[in-house]
Amino acid sequence: VSIADGDSTPGTADFTDFGSVPTALDTVERSFTIANSGTAVLNLTGTPIVTVGGAHAADFNVTAFPALSVVAGGSTTFQVTFNPSANGLRTATLSIANNDGDENPFDFSIQGTGTNSVPTDIALSASSIAENNAANATVGTLSATDADVGDAQTFTLVAGTGSTDNV
Repeated sequence: VSIADGDSTPGTADFTDFGSVPTALDTVERSFTIANSGTAVLNLTGTPIVTVGGAHAADFNVTAFPALSVVAGGSTTFQVTFNPSANGLRTATLSIANNDGDENPFDFSIQGTGTNSVPTDIALSASSIAENNAANATVGTLSATDADVGDAQTFTLVAGTGSTDNV
């Protein structure tokens, strides 16, 4: 699937939409291929070779760079990793400076969505509970491990099957 120069509509078909990724918990990596359909060597002239710009550039990192030049009919690849720093739509633009007369720089938009991470663990502060506590005594504090700093959790003890009335 080809990506047109100046493409400003990221999509799943060409992998310019990185999809939904749990914020601060996971990453997604995409590989892109630069193909030289011309008759001369294509020189990639940027420093760095692929630059990331735009509103959320810091959420996208080039983790493998392409070769500096591509022979006629040849290709090279590069990789970009999406690591969202916040929930919601995250956008950026990739730009590749080169010696092509009509596609310099070659740029296109990318995006991904940071999603809320679920808590990964629940803990009780007390390692043991006194046998003869008074009614309504606090026996410990429940807490959760959550990659989303600032999220609040609510715990509810309920009656019913499997709960043994939370005793």
